[in-house]
Amino acid sequence: MVKVRYEIDPHNRLAVVGFNKFRTVVDGEFELGGKNSLIYHVKKSDNIDIPQQIKFRGSWSLDKDHNLIFTFDKWNNQVQGNRLILKSDLVSATENELVFSVETKEGASNRTCSYLLKFSGIWQADKYNRLTFNIEKEEGQSNALTLQGVWSVNKQNEIVYSYVRTLKGKKEKIENGIILRGYWEISEKNRVAYVLNENIGSQFDFKVSFQKAEKNFLKYSIGVGYASKQKTTTLFGTWKLDKDLGLIFEIEYSDDRIQEMVFGADCKWDGGYALELRLKNKLNKDLGVSVNLSKKLFDGQGEAFVKALASEKEVSIVGGVGFKW
Repeated sequence: MVKVRYEIDPHNRLAVVGFNKFRTVVDGEFELGGKNSLIYHVKKSDNIDIPQQIKFRGSWSLDKDHNLIFTFDKWNNQVQGNRLILKSDLVSATENELVFSVETKEGASNRTCSYLLKFSGIWQADKYNRLTFNIEKEEGQSNALTLQGVWSVNKQNEIVYSYVRTLKGKKEKIENGIILRGYWEISEKNRVAYVLNENIGSQFDFKVSFQKAEKNFLKYSIGVGYASKQKTTTLFGTWKLDKDLGLIFEIEYSDDRIQEMVFGADCKWDGGYALELRLKNKLNKDLGVSVNLSKKLFDGQGEAFVKALASEKEVSIVGGVGFKW
């Protein structure tokens, strides 16, 4: 079978290079088929050898400017290792979708237009705490799109991802960003999870080091990227006590959602107005986090802890069960 090399022209259109080195630019648009496969839909062609649709098989990746890269597998008349680089912009994301915008030129009119490529998959964190979007490929394989820009947590406790792209031939920089809406969970020592959809396993499990907890925040350090550059991340909320649930860190998000993060804790009293609580998960395992809070914060319930401690009884909070003293 004669191999055909494919290229992308400056306007994101497909160019076909035959065995005789003759190069033909084909007017059309890329689209995603089942299992995130790549298809080029031909709008009009005078070449009878070019079909209405051209399907490719390969793997997806992103370059530093978030352009989409498709690398061909060994299949059909493709040249294995041949790459198509689509100039694209990351425009939105959900718990199971990542969307890019692609700009092109239309046929003889040369009119500029754009369209969307919507990838389906789930979010996960890689071993370097980077955000990755894992897409399913044909034949049951998977493919990770790694976002190499900067992610942070805003004051609404949501993950914000941003990246800067330099325009070719210009010094001007354009900053793009997306917000991922989920909720936080702390169930293991030195790990924090940001859950987008628990049912499909779409969540980030980050390796962290907890720094401190105070009356209205939880602060931890996290290394991101190959160099593991450390940054400080803060979750804002309010500590509460509930007779049935235990110790609660209440978090509010921008869409008016209120999340109650439930912990257990071992308690100590300093003899004054402060309580030290050593956090535990629902399985009563130590999370390596201590919270120093005033007993006045708990609407009188802090006084009950103090009385129990003063009488030398064991005082602990069991997450999801209630108090024991």
